[in-house]
Amino acid sequence: MSIAKYLTILGVCTGLCWIAWVFVLILLNPATSGWIAFLAFYASLGLALIGTFSILGFVFRGLVLKKDEIANRGVNIASRQSIIFTLLVLVSLALQSQRYLTWWNLLIIVIFASFIELFFVSYKKFNK
Repeated sequence: MSIAKYLTILGVCTGLCWIAWVFVLILLNPATSGWIAFLAFYASLGLALIGTFSILGFVFRGLVLKKDEIANRGVNIASRQSIIFTLLVLVSLALQSQRYLTWWNLLIIVIFASFIELFFVSYKKFNK
């Protein structure tokens, strides 16, 4: 599959996830729907953010950082980083919804996400 086709499919799926998220915001009431509304909210937002951050990361990496990098490698890196960043956002939102998010909690979450990314970078470097 070519990179253009992959990005097109990812863009369409990401758009559908954003539309689903808007429908969840408009149609579901968390007071009456219970945990289903929260699951639908976080799932649709998570998938939409993963797609958005993946596309933006790939475009940024291709335009600004490394033009000679292999495209498949850029997609892998952008996807991994988008998943990590999306988890950071979703955990922060979940903590904020329970009023547990403080600056030092956020700092711990960011440090943990940084260690995960450093693990993947160092693991790849030592296992070539």
